[in-house]
Amino acid sequence: MALFPSYLLASVVSFSTALVVSLRSFGPEWALRECRPSELNLRPSTTTAQLDPACSFLNAFFTHVESQRLSLLIHLNMVLCTFLLLGKAIVRLVFRELLPSESQHVYDRMLNFLLFKMIFVGAVMDPAWIRLSIWIAILGFLRIFSLLSRDRFDHLTTLPHFPLYQYKKISLLLCSLFTCDLLWYLGSFHLFPSSITFLTLEFLPVALDTLQVMTKYGAQLIDQWREQGFENKRMVNYYAELGTDMLVLAITLLQYLQLMWMHGISFSLIDIVLILNVRSVMRSLYKKAIVHRDRWRAMTYVKTKYVDASPGELLKHNDDCAICREKMKSAKKLSCGHLFHLHCLHSWIQHHVSQPTCPTCRRPLSDDVKYPS
Repeated sequence: MALFPSYLLASVVSFSTALVVSLRSFGPEWALRECRPSELNLRPSTTTAQLDPACSFLNAFFTHVESQRLSLLIHLNMVLCTFLLLGKAIVRLVFRELLPSESQHVYDRMLNFLLFKMIFVGAVMDPAWIRLSIWIAILGFLRIFSLLSRDRFDHLTTLPHFPLYQYKKISLLLCSLFTCDLLWYLGSFHLFPSSITFLTLEFLPVALDTLQVMTKYGAQLIDQWREQGFENKRMVNYYAELGTDMLVLAITLLQYLQLMWMHGISFSLIDIVLILNVRSVMRSLYKKAIVHRDRWRAMTYVKTKYVDASPGELLKHNDDCAICREKMKSAKKLSCGHLFHLHCLHSWIQHHVSQPTCPTCRRPLSDDVKYPS
């Protein structure tokens, strides 16, 4: 990172030079095209009459830059530097400093994004994919910070005291990310009308991930503000995460199928990779459905097997739940007399289904807990 300022300065100088050279070489060419608009290299779905002069100029200029390899690389490098600078500014303002695990997750997500979206999708799309890739890269940038906010939420919930100002800052960031995501998608109707189906499948996972994290932060803020807390916070978080994961996997599956349709089946390396990814996504969908089915069975069985603790019993014990260490406004009573939150109890039994015991006294519950088939 110590070399980043020098690298940024070199990138700015090279970008300024490339931009001036490109504009000077493009000026006469644009003048000729203005005289002969029929030769303007537009998309098949777009006519000259549909574009205003500024949009026509930008469209032709991007086409001109794409035809010059060195200039294109310099421009793309400047875009990457801009993303890095903006990302560092957001981290400094909102997160202050990233944890080692968060930094590793950001690196892994950026690498996966570059390998799949920027290289693999580029091999499937038509030759004019560069502008589309920059558009997708911005969505990827928004998604990385949305998932980073989720990682920070998982860390904050492990702390004994929740810094409320941190929740407010990240909630504001999430609202800004969602707004930018929505505006960027609306702009695609004007910029890339012929690729709107593909871009919709790119937009939805970003929006869903952001809404999921916003839901978690919202539930946490409600729990902080209300005197009696938010009893169903864990349940809301669970179903928000489950619904988002299932929808994102389904959208990813549709995206792979669309890429297969666009590329055609020729049993090349790209087709093999797509088929393997489709298989992996379908297996993930199946596993999540099975896990949810088991959790639902556990929840249903715990509700019917164990009685609710009475207000007198709650007042008598006046204790925290031994699983989550939070105050109990309502609880389930085991046969040994210990009290636990319903959602905590069914999660405990789910993770200890082979030999379930009471979390406090370790009394075996094998005689009590026999899940129906």
